[in-house]
Amino acid sequence: MSLTTRLADLVAFDTQNPSGDERPMVALLARHLEELGAARVDVRDVGRHAFVYARFGSSRPRLLLNAHVDTVPANAGYTTPPHTLVERGDRLHGLGSADTKGAIAAILEAIADVNSAGKPPSGLGVLFSGDEERRGSCVRQFLADPSLASGLERAIACEPTGCAVGWRHRGIGAAEAVATSLGGHSSRADEIPSPIAVLARAAVALDEMGRRHRHQGPAGFEGLCLNVASLDGGVAFNVIPSRATLRMSLRPAPGADLNALLSQAEGIARAAAAPALIEWSVINANPAFQTRDLAAFQVFLGGRVLRPIDLAFWTEAALLSAAGIDAVVFGPGHIEQAHAADEYVEMSQLEMAHAAFVRLLAGEADAR
Repeated sequence: MSLTTRLADLVAFDTQNPSGDERPMVALLARHLEELGAARVDVRDVGRHAFVYARFGSSRPRLLLNAHVDTVPANAGYTTPPHTLVERGDRLHGLGSADTKGAIAAILEAIADVNSAGKPPSGLGVLFSGDEERRGSCVRQFLADPSLASGLERAIACEPTGCAVGWRHRGIGAAEAVATSLGGHSSRADEIPSPIAVLARAAVALDEMGRRHRHQGPAGFEGLCLNVASLDGGVAFNVIPSRATLRMSLRPAPGADLNALLSQAEGIARAAAAPALIEWSVINANPAFQTRDLAAFQVFLGGRVLRPIDLAFWTEAALLSAAGIDAVVFGPGHIEQAHAADEYVEMSQLEMAHAAFVRLLAGEADAR
């Protein structure tokens, strides 16, 4: 099967998150992995999402290849059906072609090629997981199950990096503050505190926190990217609202303590809102990421180990790293095409990724 044919088959599945269905594609991938000689294939449902994990060889896997099966919803402006792969010159257009069904096709074709060369993979785990684009529930469930994840030492997390190696990126945390009041007629505004005003003070204080950090952090990752995202509440000009909600987020640099920063933000918001009380809840806490030992990926990376790149977007490599699995981020396509109308991956990028995976799997076989 060719790279293009594999990709066309994968793009045809509607795995838009949240409207699509990942299970049919996961079932197909499970069959392909079995046909490619996997010693064991596990398919798991995680709520309405799903993943498939295959082990190659008789020994417990130490290396993991991971790519996600879900896509974002098709952006407005597609000139052809998003689930039909269309070839235009060197570009293969279709939803998920870059993010990250192209990587899945390259991995499958690489396994087929090393099998044909008489060097089947061993000590390898392949995880094709759902729900990357929203909550990461599948990778989290995978990592929480020691019967699946134990023994893994290194991982390649596939994202569209232009076949460069990504080795660090920011984390992302988000929180929600809620203020309540008796509410009532605006003629009583001097007597009844407005929850919007309470949270407005908190919002200004949080914004100032972000400003204070703007020149702090490692080169290339200065600042917190603290964003006061929304302040909701109120029904009419003459009504004191009974409830208001403030949402904020921040993106700390690699090495920063995300939980400590969220706790600091909470303290600042509560102090600014005083004497009024607020409810505070963390709604997202995804850690930052940095590869610990680039040299350990030398067989796969070749000369690229000397030129790793920083990533502007979050990846599930952070979850793998937090679980003790050292990782890099790699894949065909460019982030500029991901999530855009007429998303595409260049055929040359697919071939480059395929060659890298063949080199990786052949190197692992030679090392045995």
